[in-house]
Amino acid sequence: MAPVEGIPAVVAAASVQEPPAPAAEAAKTLSSEAAAQIVKQIKHYLSDANLNHDAYMRKGVEMNDGWIPFATFAKFNRLRELMGVPQYKGKAKGKGGNKKAENRDVPEASIALLAQTVKDGITDDASFEVNAEGSAIRRKSAFEPSDEWFARTVHVKGLPYGKESSALIEELTKFCSESGDVLLLRLRRNPKTKAFKGNFLVEFATVEQAEQFAAKEDLTYEDNKLSPAMLLAYHDEKQAADEFIQPELRKPGETYPTFEDYCIAHGRPVPTADKAGNKGRDGDSQKPKPQVEAVPGCLVKFAGAEGDLTVKQLKEAFGNAGDVKFIEYSVEETEGIVRFKEPVAASVIESHSEGIAVGDATLTLAAVDEEAEKAFFERAQAALDLSLAKGDSRNSKRSGGGRQGGRQNKRARR
Repeated sequence: MAPVEGIPAVVAAASVQEPPAPAAEAAKTLSSEAAAQIVKQIKHYLSDANLNHDAYMRKGVEMNDGWIPFATFAKFNRLRELMGVPQYKGKAKGKGGNKKAENRDVPEASIALLAQTVKDGITDDASFEVNAEGSAIRRKSAFEPSDEWFARTVHVKGLPYGKESSALIEELTKFCSESGDVLLLRLRRNPKTKAFKGNFLVEFATVEQAEQFAAKEDLTYEDNKLSPAMLLAYHDEKQAADEFIQPELRKPGETYPTFEDYCIAHGRPVPTADKAGNKGRDGDSQKPKPQVEAVPGCLVKFAGAEGDLTVKQLKEAFGNAGDVKFIEYSVEETEGIVRFKEPVAASVIESHSEGIAVGDATLTLAAVDEEAEKAFFERAQAALDLSLAKGDSRNSKRSGGGRQGGRQNKRARR
């Protein structure tokens, strides 16, 4: 069975309403098939092919001398599924009335089972190693980014838009593997809705295998006629048609206009959602946009914030456990997320198993799962983009268009 795509689809941040699943729910044993799939999945996450595109995992291998805790992997939905750790779907409403998905915490027994399974599975593999405590794994060789993937990647279209099963990536990988060695398969998604567009990218081990697959005619998958093309050819076709080139289609090392710049150049209205993160009219689009550093293992979610607790109170309380960088919390809510400057989440939760006192409340702490962690940093990036956009707007207003503009603005304020 083929590995799952490195970056899962983003869902809403997890809320805390149910207690963590007891260790008794953890799978006691794994079938040989499940164990093999788990080992294969871990190797996939740490592979060159995946790290070329998976910023989350790439950040992980760059920290802590490359060691990534099994507790981090245990939060990944695909591994939870293989270990028999259920997802709990809650109906708690978040801000604005939106429903959130709740994930039970992974029992310690499941984390230990995962660690032992992987340790046993890589005994004869010289590419990876497990630390002496058996709590983390790393690559033995440093990851070196490569642009070679572009030349051996095929773009495939023809599947129904929005129709996606949890096993789609594995099934498509198995289908494509009949034509060559598949290193990575990525689904293409709508940038706004994240819905599957019906297209996917498949990277083969060699350019020759990719070209042979791209040359196939009458290629069908479940009664759907597929249209494969080398990514380079598909990219050039889109570019020749003067279409916007999405990030996953871009040639490594080349520069492309932002979506706002593209819309402006073609006389199209700029979508509101893109105005916060892009600049175009003043020629600032070439400046790199500041990025929020997504550091795994630095988030802790809390629940039980009853009463009128303030962010200042929370920051002081959590400050005793570590250096706090940011707290995501609203007085209308009873839960939130603390972002520490360093990846100390696991130790903070362990040392405060009885909770942490803030005012008259005792907050319960829990880990933030991988999907909620990714969603948190996306919200943080959106907030930064909006802040920068507002700053640009204020600076533009201050300039006033010269002395005459200044007088006009002054009169308007009267």
